[in-house]
Amino acid sequence: MPITMIATDVDGTILPRGGVISDATRRAAAGCRARGIPFVIVSGRWIGALGDVMRQCGTEDQPLVIVNGSAVLGPGGVLWHECFMNPEDVKRVYAVLSRYDVQINSYVPDALYCLNTRALAHPSSMIKGYLGGGKLVLDDRAAFEGEALDRVYKLEGLTEDTALMDEVRAALGRETEARVTCSSWRNVELMSRGMGKAAALKWLADRLDVELEDCMAFGDNANDLDMLAAVGWPVAVGNAADAVKRAARIVADTDANDGVAKVIFERVLGEEA
Repeated sequence: MPITMIATDVDGTILPRGGVISDATRRAAAGCRARGIPFVIVSGRWIGALGDVMRQCGTEDQPLVIVNGSAVLGPGGVLWHECFMNPEDVKRVYAVLSRYDVQINSYVPDALYCLNTRALAHPSSMIKGYLGGGKLVLDDRAAFEGEALDRVYKLEGLTEDTALMDEVRAALGRETEARVTCSSWRNVELMSRGMGKAAALKWLADRLDVELEDCMAFGDNANDLDMLAAVGWPVAVGNAADAVKRAARIVADTDANDGVAKVIFERVLGEEA
C-alpha cells in the first residue's frame, strides 16, 4: 500500500542541533504535497516556535501538531483539536517537581509559565526557542499556581544534572499516574495517559480519512515512541535513542545527513534524493 501521510518530529529529526532545515528536506516535503500526501510536523514545541520551521519546509498549508500532541492545528494556525491533563495528574506532578531543584514549565493555551529558571545555565535562550512568541511568565509563583495549573497541555521539568533528572523521573513514575517521557537528557515531560503524539495523529488521521497503517512517522527520542508505535511505517533517524531505533521498521541516516528526506525520496516518492 502507498504511504498516505508523513508525520515528523522536528528537533533532532529534521532539524539538527544548531542547524537549519535542509534543501533536501524542503524538496521532500514539496514532493509529498505535490502528490497530495500530507506532510505533518509533530513537535513538543509551541506554535510560535514552529513558524520558521514551517516556512523553511513550505508547509504553512499543512496540519500541525504542537506541544507533544496536546493540540492539532489546521492551515493558518486554526485550532482543530486540543486536550488537557487530568487535574489530579497536574496536582501530583507539580507536587513532585516542586521538591527538586529543577525548572518547572507549564504549557497552557496561549502561554508558557516557568518557575525556578535559575536551575538552568542558559534558560532564556531555551525558553524563547521553544515558545517563539506568546505570553511568557517567569518565576512568578503566585501567577504559576493561580493560572498555570488549569487547562494544562503539558508539564515539564528541566535540569542539567543527569543524576538529578534520573531521580526526578523515577519519583514521577512512582508517585503519579502521569505519562512520563522526555525529548532530551535534560528534561522530563508529563501528560495524562491517553495524551501524546500518537493520540493526536490518530485524531488527525480520522479527520483526513487516512489509515495509520499507511502512514510513515519519523522520530529520535522517547516522546516519539507512541507515535512510531501507532503507524505502519515507523522510522528512526540514525542519531535516535536506542529505544527509538528498536521500535522502528527503518533506521535512516542521521538528522545532519538528511535521513528523513532520503527515506521519503526512496520509499515514498520513488526518486533520487
